[in-house]
Amino acid sequence: MIFRKNYLPQFRDADRDGQVGLRGYMNYFQDMATHYMHNIQKGNDTLPEEYGIVWMYTKYRMHISRKIKFTGELNMETWIPEGKSSAVIHQNLLISKDGEECARGCVESCLYHLSKKRLVRLKEIDFPADIAESIQSGMQEFQKLPVDLDGMEYIYTHQVRYTDLDKTGHMTNLKYVDLFLNAFDSKFFEEFQIEEFELHFLDQCFEGESIHVYKRIFDGKIFLTAVHDNKVPCAAAGIWI
Repeated sequence: MIFRKNYLPQFRDADRDGQVGLRGYMNYFQDMATHYMHNIQKGNDTLPEEYGIVWMYTKYRMHISRKIKFTGELNMETWIPEGKSSAVIHQNLLISKDGEECARGCVESCLYHLSKKRLVRLKEIDFPADIAESIQSGMQEFQKLPVDLDGMEYIYTHQVRYTDLDKTGHMTNLKYVDLFLNAFDSKFFEEFQIEEFELHFLDQCFEGESIHVYKRIFDGKIFLTAVHDNKVPCAAAGIWI
């Protein structure tokens, strides 16, 4: 089953240059992944109340073909590729405009039991079978990201506040996109564009906690690490052009 949606970008989706890029596309990816699950009645709008379980988005990988103006409709689609898994779901995503690709990627998610505080299998929510598609994303597999601070430069500290939180009570994953983009100034983004970006979510952070942001630029690659209480809740890597 392929879920499709058309969307008119808003001014709020645009970056400092007035165009939609990584930040906007990442939000669209999560929206589409979420809407897909809502469409099959297995989304976070009902799972917490019905099963005490939520989807946790654990990895994102994105390739950006081009940034776009916030005028003109986007065509977005998502699907679950074929593959055996009893606990983890991958969703492929594609965003295009006027028939030309803008971004593509993959999202990994799993089920988390709120009271038992552990991961659970798909059968716990009676997840439907036979909805996978044979279409592949054309993306590379998720890579292993470094979580040590060797060669990393400390940039700043962010304190988790009310607007960072989601329905689960922890800091919502996509807030890390803002944290990591804010590790650079406007001049960097005037000179370079992020073409590939991958995020791994490794631990939870809650209101009042402090997150320390580190970065490293090496050989055309960006490495970013968020650290809290000697743990790494999120790590990222990207390629810029």
